[in-house]
Amino acid sequence: MVDKENRENPTNRLNELLPQLTKDQLRFIVALQEHPTKDAAAKAIRVKASTVYEWPDIVDEAAKLMALDAVNAARDLRRRNLVKAMGVKAAGLDSRNEKIRQKSASEIIEWELGKADQPIKGEVTVYEVNLKDEGDE
Repeated sequence: MVDKENRENPTNRLNELLPQLTKDQLRFIVALQEHPTKDAAAKAIRVKASTVYEWPDIVDEAAKLMALDAVNAARDLRRRNLVKAMGVKAAGLDSRNEKIRQKSASEIIEWELGKADQPIKGEVTVYEVNLKDEGDE
């Protein structure tokens, strides 16, 4: 039961794997978070690349789980700070400075509704073409 739970929860599974790794394997999975390849991570910790390719599959699994854990931590941090950031933006609506109020209002509106359509300079709109056609008659 506990083993199944650990496999379904990445953090629990990572905590189960880490004690099984050697010091060099632990150093490697940390280095792998900062380097794009196994070869580069091995070089960074001064271990032969051939050695890391011979290690058991649990080293790769631990590296993947550590990367996933970092992503989840970043998402959690982003989620927690979103409310704070929105509070700062909303507080701008109450600023004494008109430019700050306008900028805050525009940003909030654009986030919710998208930017207003603006014709590109030199671009002819359908409305302008219709006016030209009517004037030709």
